[in-house]
Amino acid sequence: MIQDILVGLDGSVYSDIALQHGIALAKACQATLHGLHVVDIVQVESPLLHDLAGATGAAPQLNLTTLMRENLELRGQQLLTLFRQTCEAEAVASVEHLVTGIVPTEITRAAQEVDLVLVGRGGLHTGLSKALLGSAVESVVRSGVKPTMVTSQSYAEIRKPLLATDGSRPAMAALSTAMGFAQQLQLPLSVVYCDATTSGPHEFLDALQARVMDEGIACEVDIFRGNAHEDLVRYVEDHGYDLLFMGAFGHRRIVEWILGSTTQYLLRMSPVPLILCHVDPSASSPAT
Repeated sequence: MIQDILVGLDGSVYSDIALQHGIALAKACQATLHGLHVVDIVQVESPLLHDLAGATGAAPQLNLTTLMRENLELRGQQLLTLFRQTCEAEAVASVEHLVTGIVPTEITRAAQEVDLVLVGRGGLHTGLSKALLGSAVESVVRSGVKPTMVTSQSYAEIRKPLLATDGSRPAMAALSTAMGFAQQLQLPLSVVYCDATTSGPHEFLDALQARVMDEGIACEVDIFRGNAHEDLVRYVEDHGYDLLFMGAFGHRRIVEWILGSTTQYLLRMSPVPLILCHVDPSASSPAT
């Protein structure tokens, strides 16, 4: 059950979209929304500041570094004030968090206390450098243990979620998350088995469909035959899905989707938000 939601705030259009999703989910689930802004220590202690200080004859620790930290903290406070006002206007319970540190590390640490993490696909620097796109997001997805929702480039209300599965433990963890999500939001849940072969696991899908429907959730199942991430994106688009659940770090097919260049591809090109799920280290192997 989703009771606490964390959204990362950095003032970019991407975090604004994540906040929109956070507001909608918090209202639907009657959850508390936690707004987190991280004063990036990498920016505060940038060697560039020391170089500039040396060129101007200033003392870096007393001038540029201190000034940068104060400005970033002030900006963070302003973002959190706007966050609080937005939540109050929407009648959503909220908590504000302002911390200093390495962005993905602090998001991962704060995620331990919530049920769902929301992050925007990019940040303030996305328009300046494609190489920076998703770097913090990928770190959060890789190191986190809580379901992480990576929002897309525009906001749309979620009505038609899809779970992509290969039967692996991470995929089954995603199933549990998707079922809870669908129950709380009173939505149907479609499931597609990702298989590059010509034969499909019909018994597995029948059992999975029965499990979902036993929880009172309308469920359709399908088999997707393809071995490229572009094909999965096309499947999502062709069938009009607006949210994609996937397991992270599982069998070979999932590894091919989640790691390396495929991660970057999905974060850039998925037309819908992604919710990526890890296996709970304390959980035993799930049964279908």
